[in-house]
Amino acid sequence: MDHPVVVAVLDGRESRRNARIRNASSWGFAVEMQNPVAPGAMVRIEMEDGIVLGKASYCREVAGSYYIGVKLEQPRQSLSNLAAALDELDEHARNSAGRAR
Repeated sequence: MDHPVVVAVLDGRESRRNARIRNASSWGFAVEMQNPVAPGAMVRIEMEDGIVLGKASYCREVAGSYYIGVKLEQPRQSLSNLAAALDELDEHARNSAGRAR
């Protein structure tokens, strides 16, 4: 999975950073970005078609990038629907890329 998003860290300064969703589950996202986010920080993830709120559960540096686990602040069923929608977008992007060749 590889979806571009903007992550806003809601720390009073509300810094916004480009990021990519690398994985989605029923509880949240794994997000890759160039800057660390402190575990426990509240974040807003701005996607192409909406915004979700969550809390950073971990932050790990891997090969010059930071992988942040974000536990979303929404009902479980909505998260399952969101993960399914992201999978559909990913499939659509692969199909579009295949047609463009």
